[in-house]
Amino acid sequence: MHPSSRPLAVAVAVAVSALLTACGTSAPPTSTGGTQSVEVREDGVTTTVATPDGWDRAGQDAPLVVSSTTPYGDPGFTANVVVTTSPAGTVTLADRTAEAADALQAADGVEMDPTQPGEVTVAGLPAYRLGATRSVDGVAVTQVETLVEVATAAGTAFVYVTESFATDDAEGAAQARAVTDSLVVTPATPEG
Repeated sequence: MHPSSRPLAVAVAVAVSALLTACGTSAPPTSTGGTQSVEVREDGVTTTVATPDGWDRAGQDAPLVVSSTTPYGDPGFTANVVVTTSPAGTVTLADRTAEAADALQAADGVEMDPTQPGEVTVAGLPAYRLGATRSVDGVAVTQVETLVEVATAAGTAFVYVTESFATDDAEGAAQARAVTDSLVVTPATPEG
C-alpha cells in the first residue's frame, strides 16, 4: 500500500470495524455529547469535533472515532465519523484527492457518488469531498471522505474526515455532516 493512502485505509478499516462492533447485541455506551478532541503531534495538527446528543467517542486515542449510539435499520448500521491525519510534506490537495479516489474505487463493491460537491472549505481551510456507496452486511452504506489541507511549519499536512452512515438514514447522515462541519484544525505548536 502506498504510504500516503495509509490514513484513508485506516479510516475505512476503523469505520467498518466500529460499525460491525456496534451492530452486536450488547447495549450501546452512554452518550456524552459535547466536544471531543485529539492531538496528533507527529502529524503537526490538533483536531477537535463536536458530537451531537446520542453520539459517543470510541476509546482509543487515535484515530478519533465518534459514532451514534443508536444503530439504524436491520441488522443495524451505526453512523460514525473517523478523523485521521497524515504528516506534513510537499504533497498537494489534488494529489491526496486522487489517491483517496483511487483507494475508494479499488475497494470491492464500491460505487462512486458523483453528487458529492468536490472542492469545499472546511474549518476555513481548502478541502475536497468525495463519496461512495457500498453494502455492509446487506445494508447500503454511504461513505463521504473529506480531505482538509493544513499548512504547518513543516509543510502541508492533511486531515481526513470519513463519514459513514446507512444510505437511508437521513438523521445519521445529517449528524455525521454536523460533526464534519464542527471540525476545528490547528497546526500544533512546536515543542521547545
